[in-house]
Amino acid sequence: MNLLAAALVSYALLSPTGGQVQPGPKTDVVRPAVRKPAVAPRAPAEAGPCHIGVIPIAGDLFMVEKFGPLKFLDKYTRTSVTAWALDDLVVSRVRAAAPGISVRRIPYTLEELRSGGRQKQNPWFYRPEADVRGFVQFLAPKIRCDRYVVVHRHGGTQREYGIGISQYPYGGPVHLFAMMLIRIYDGRTFELIKEAPALMTEDTYIERMTHNFLGGPSMKLDPAMFPEKAAEVVNNPVLREGVRTMLTKSLDKTLPSLLQHPAQTQPR
Repeated sequence: MNLLAAALVSYALLSPTGGQVQPGPKTDVVRPAVRKPAVAPRAPAEAGPCHIGVIPIAGDLFMVEKFGPLKFLDKYTRTSVTAWALDDLVVSRVRAAAPGISVRRIPYTLEELRSGGRQKQNPWFYRPEADVRGFVQFLAPKIRCDRYVVVHRHGGTQREYGIGISQYPYGGPVHLFAMMLIRIYDGRTFELIKEAPALMTEDTYIERMTHNFLGGPSMKLDPAMFPEKAAEVVNNPVLREGVRTMLTKSLDKTLPSLLQHPAQTQPR
């Protein structure tokens, strides 16, 4: 299975090992009732040139990972956290990191997320960046921009991947984590300009050992916070605010240097 296809199909999550989807029980999807206003507010239309187009794939998926003493004993469940508006948060942090520059969100549908720009590759020589680039090229005609910023799920140095909560065996620690990779592409050639994992601290040996043990943003929680059922996640304010805080801090620290442009190009 193509790595991007696995990452993008219904916001599925990749394993850190070669593009295979982690096995797990059927996804619990929670759709809390929302009272609609009498008149829905209309968002202001975006118009004019686009310097930076944002393709956020932080997504709506939250993983609940219960690790066994051996990796094949790991258990994974998934639940929707659409109400957390994580993709909206990503776009807002890109705008904050690029003041005075036109930043537009690039829209896409679920069907486009499933198949747009997917490359046919030999699985023995598969390069995930080819599919990410293909997805950017597929969406680019909607809004032509000087650069495109893609923010998507990323694996750390341990078994955690993307956004979720993990519990280690034998009374081990519980971690909440939010790991993203930022990729920036040229809007004309679609060549990769820069890429980096979104981190809350400096990427040094000392920081990795003291604050970044999982290889990405994470925090230890009381074991009692580990949800018994994945459906409990969406309405848990501690998990929601923890994820949003880590995403905000890591993006705010990483994006400004990545978005520095040596010479401002003329808008399209």
